[in-house]
Amino acid sequence: MSFRNFINFEELSLVNEVGKVLTKGYSLEKTLSEFLKILYSFWEVEYSFIALSYRSSQTLRIVKAFGLTENEVKRGLFESGEGIVGKVFKYGIPIVLSDLDEKNYLNKTKLKDRLPREITFIAVPIKIGGEFLGVLAIFKKFKTQENLGQGLKILQTLGTFLGIVYKLYQNMEEQEALWEEEKRELTSALEEKYKIEGVIGVSEAIKRVTLLVKKVAPTDLTVLLTGESGTGKSLIAKAIHFLSPRKEKNFITINATAIPETLLEAELFGYEKGAFTGAYNSKKGKFELANGGTIFLDEIGDLPLSLQPKLLKVLQDKEIERLGGEESVKVDVRFITATNKNLKEMIAQGKFREDLYYRINVFPIYLPPLRERKEDIPVLIDHFLNIFNRRYNKRVKITNSVVKILMEYPWPGNVREFENTLERLVILSEDEIRVDYLPSYFYSKKEEISSDTLFEKIELTEKEEIVKALERTGYNKSKAAKLLGYSLRQLDYRIKKFNIQIKKF
Repeated sequence: MSFRNFINFEELSLVNEVGKVLTKGYSLEKTLSEFLKILYSFWEVEYSFIALSYRSSQTLRIVKAFGLTENEVKRGLFESGEGIVGKVFKYGIPIVLSDLDEKNYLNKTKLKDRLPREITFIAVPIKIGGEFLGVLAIFKKFKTQENLGQGLKILQTLGTFLGIVYKLYQNMEEQEALWEEEKRELTSALEEKYKIEGVIGVSEAIKRVTLLVKKVAPTDLTVLLTGESGTGKSLIAKAIHFLSPRKEKNFITINATAIPETLLEAELFGYEKGAFTGAYNSKKGKFELANGGTIFLDEIGDLPLSLQPKLLKVLQDKEIERLGGEESVKVDVRFITATNKNLKEMIAQGKFREDLYYRINVFPIYLPPLRERKEDIPVLIDHFLNIFNRRYNKRVKITNSVVKILMEYPWPGNVREFENTLERLVILSEDEIRVDYLPSYFYSKKEEISSDTLFEKIELTEKEEIVKALERTGYNKSKAAKLLGYSLRQLDYRIKKFNIQIKKF
């Protein structure tokens, strides 16, 4: 049998065009509409419709039609087993009807009243495997029985194509619905988590922070968070966002020290295609991505002087210009900034613009270091013990002697260091956290030494512990930080502070 006998070139073009449409990535509605248009253009099908069931329903309705009026489409509802369309759906077998006066043809759409008598009605199941999803129906004139038989085969193939595509769309809808549900749950969890998470405590200092966060969150005021590294500035920024009317929109973080100065402007403002070598496509910057939401500029004290006037313009005019762009883009963002540096000193040194400082310092919130609120340490111990006991399926307790040492330690890494330390201690302990589980720099056998000498001794012992950890991990800073219970940034800070040489192998 020759290829020409198997399928003619008209039908080959039809299948080819249908394949193109089904892989375009259109919406389901547009895909079905284009599909029926192709049946008309390449196969002279003047009247056709697609009826689908939803979520295993036994009722089909016409979701897309060609050549039918709006009222005819509205009348296109079919119960499983009802009429020709219902039977094709129920039993999954195609039906060819040359006489529309046949009693099984119910004419629910009333289309028959305006069709020529010599037309043939074909209905085939839209299916995938053994699952029937709907019915594809056409009204077409066939010149010969051979043409009719070949047409039925083509239509069955197209019905299978539609089944695959429709199932993919169903799966996408289910996945999107799942994502939306997860998003709602995550938002709810984040709202709970960031009610004022990270500022757990009973001290007056922490109560002031809590009050300020609750006051400023519902507004659009620009917030400046100050305090040492590890005091929870990023957590407070998220708390402000999730307690604000912008909570459903994006929260975008950008760390001025994490991106090279040469790339920072492009990251913040975006760029147009061809703006620089390698800019093959246009890209939105962080300000545009945060539109309607909140942008958190961490380590703003490290923002290059060259970019400070541009940031000032965004704060003043609420608009940005992409690199290589000629038009301004309006942005509606709430600004939260943070720094562990003294910006007033930087202004005096000419390293930070005074006008920018006053723009970002609209509502300052100072986060006190842990050593200034030691009455919060027992509360934090309980909090983190609960978290890590659940995480590692343990029931670890802590001795009073360890609590006393934790209270006396100055915590240069603040809450972040405290959290990392508690997690490490829970991992090491089976039932009880004892003094000998603590790194040696946490305590001294000579209680009579002065506080200054004790602090120096702690620093010396801490340096020794860092060197040991680096040596044990082959000077892999990430592994050493994990071993010590530090973040990588905390470890880098101490390496510079103690002038520790990193050996390379």
